[in-house]
Amino acid sequence: MLKYFPPRYLFRRYEILRHLRPAKRFLEVGAGGLALSQELLAYFQAGKAVDFSPNIESYYMALPLPIRQRLTFEQGDVAQLPVADTYDCIVACEVMEHIEDDKQFLTTLYERLVPQGQLLISVPAHMKFWTIHDDITGHFRRYEKQAIIELFQQVGFENITVIAYGYPFINILRWLRALYAKKQAKVKASWDKNQQTQCSGINHVPTIFNWIGLFVNPYTVLPLNWIARLFNQLDLAEGYIIVADKPHHQLYN
Repeated sequence: MLKYFPPRYLFRRYEILRHLRPAKRFLEVGAGGLALSQELLAYFQAGKAVDFSPNIESYYMALPLPIRQRLTFEQGDVAQLPVADTYDCIVACEVMEHIEDDKQFLTTLYERLVPQGQLLISVPAHMKFWTIHDDITGHFRRYEKQAIIELFQQVGFENITVIAYGYPFINILRWLRALYAKKQAKVKASWDKNQQTQCSGINHVPTIFNWIGLFVNPYTVLPLNWIARLFNQLDLAEGYIIVADKPHHQLYN
């Protein structure tokens, strides 16, 4: 049986894999259940997965040995990684909205990229789409297109592309996510942002939903991705993917 992943993840996954540049080493920040990290190995020789959840070790040890031989993991904050340990590509999905000082977070990623390295991140878009889901999953904000371009420029990135992915499908499905969040709100509303963040990832989707994976998976969603690509530049979706490069010459801000 195919494992179930939320449709929003599947739309995000499609665009990330489509836009990344194959190279030697990648780093995934906020790697969760390591599903995307495993797929990234098809494009890189080796990689590292980082997540501050203590569950990352058990997810890692459950991976097949050939994958573990090419993928390492670190439990903790990406800022704890040595600055000298740099990567050709860094991926961070649904992480930055959980961090109060997002400029410092971007700077941390910038410092750990090789010159001309590539960054791909995803964030929720448009404050007008804020729902109870954002409240109980530890979000500080949603982003607007021009503001996030300016943020990347301030840190020093170039060749910045903002993709409003998954429209109209993820916009429609966000109402289901909000309804599900209302059921969880009585418990999660009293948690601090760290607790909310740790339980916000796709690795926390109840296993009871796995049967849906027969119908909602990368293969069945692929035609919908083709449709959604037509709207990528229209800034209508409730999620962004940002693709950017570190310049060849180091910039200091």
